[in-house]
Amino acid sequence: MVLFRGRLADGQALLAGYALASLFLLVLAQAERRFPRVKAVRFVRFSGPFLLLPFAYGAAARTSRVLHGRYLDGDLHAWETALLGFDPNSAVTAAIGSPLTTEVLTLCYFSFYGVFLIPAILYAWGRVPLAERYVFAALAVFLPSYLGFIAIPLTGPALALPELFAVHGPSGYAVTAVQNEIMAAFDPPGACFPSTHVAGAWITLLCLRRHVSRAVRAVLWALTSGLTVAVVYDWYHYLTDAVAGLAVALAVHAVMERCAARRARPRSPG
Repeated sequence: MVLFRGRLADGQALLAGYALASLFLLVLAQAERRFPRVKAVRFVRFSGPFLLLPFAYGAAARTSRVLHGRYLDGDLHAWETALLGFDPNSAVTAAIGSPLTTEVLTLCYFSFYGVFLIPAILYAWGRVPLAERYVFAALAVFLPSYLGFIAIPLTGPALALPELFAVHGPSGYAVTAVQNEIMAAFDPPGACFPSTHVAGAWITLLCLRRHVSRAVRAVLWALTSGLTVAVVYDWYHYLTDAVAGLAVALAVHAVMERCAARRARPRSPG
């Protein structure tokens, strides 16, 4: 923002937003130091960074063209099609497309918004260390992904390829209509690569799978798998976006597991 503020019409407003976000986190940290025994203060402090993700998401999308000056959908679609020999979005929709399939997969995609409730649920259940690890893992996934919006700015196949989408795009019922309204109202162009839905869903599964019941674990696997297919099937993302989102989640999880193993390793005497 500081280096490229001259290229953005709302650069000053975004800088002010980041300054206020930083001040908000500092105030929360100071409040916890002054009131360490107040549960409400501790909860807001640990979840504070999570509360700022919507702002960071929107700000990164608005900054997405600062490096290239344009969206790169045409380049990515041409590369992806040449590499595979077919268009993945059209192929997936043609292979399994039906209104019922669209509803099921879009419901999996919609379930992603529940990840923002997970810290509060874990905290309420007394699983504070797990809640804090989850928040840290989610931040470690989302924030680098927002840099990806700037590195490879994309609008997504539905917007960038309207002719193909009109012919091959899926159709659904109520859930699809609701999700489309959400996308139109709250999903800014440029927030595409990597898929934060895929990255966030997979880091949620990887973080929680050992700490939940078998039934909950099965639900997480089903929703995460369905979401991963849905981002391509529903034409919200290119296949490359989904692969990149999965790669970010796996990389973050691997680093966290390695760090946890090092902390658990007993130190030798002396």
